[in-house]
Amino acid sequence: MRRWHLFLVMMVLLPAPTVFAQLPDGEGVMDKVTAVFRSMEDLSADVVISTATRQASGRIVLQYVPERSARNDVPAKFVRKYIVETRVETPEGIASLKQVSDGASLWIEQKNAKTGAVKVVRRKTTSEGPIPGGFGPDWRKDIDHWRKKYAFRTLRADSVDDQRVVVVEGVLRDEGEDPDAARYPRLSIPGRLLLSVSLKADFPCRVDLFAAKGQDQPDKGDDRPTVTVKLMHLRLNEGLDPQTFRYTVPPGADFVDEN
Repeated sequence: MRRWHLFLVMMVLLPAPTVFAQLPDGEGVMDKVTAVFRSMEDLSADVVISTATRQASGRIVLQYVPERSARNDVPAKFVRKYIVETRVETPEGIASLKQVSDGASLWIEQKNAKTGAVKVVRRKTTSEGPIPGGFGPDWRKDIDHWRKKYAFRTLRADSVDDQRVVVVEGVLRDEGEDPDAARYPRLSIPGRLLLSVSLKADFPCRVDLFAAKGQDQPDKGDDRPTVTVKLMHLRLNEGLDPQTFRYTVPPGADFVDEN
């Protein structure tokens, strides 16, 4: 095949780059993300969570169930239900962690990589998310937090797993030191975050969280993120079976009820 023929074939097969006549404004991108977050009823996706020392993969399922108000002029409150399952490869084998919140109780199931033993703890559900760095899964609440705490600007057009994205940087507004940074170094407010927002879904398919000054930084002087969360095969508002969040303790598991 002639070289120019080969060149034409490659141009057809290669994905087209993301091109903007002008990059969209960061706050404008976040306005679209905010609208999607606030209208979210349910979500499911495969997830990869990476830190400086390990990587876990699994899935996340999330649903908001409205608690109807007796008065029409009062906005409905929402009960958040979620499932987060992750697996980590270790020298001894695969360790797994499953967290299921049914809106009232939080079930935490851990499997020991070496022994295969399973332990289940039941606790009262909390407003905190199970992903380190304070990211999710309570995006209805998180988005208001992000918009208040961070100023956003567009950095570049890019792609994540063949999805066209625009990368938006959120920089912590100058409001003084994070009061929780010393006490909760992993869970306090990230100093900076990068959102790779899908142009198709107006939803972040990748989030990079960076530690702020005074927070726990595994690689001092390194600009690598403290936590990276990637969402793949994202499905929004497609409806979920009410039994999705029903949890049953596996036979033979060590069960501790802290509820």
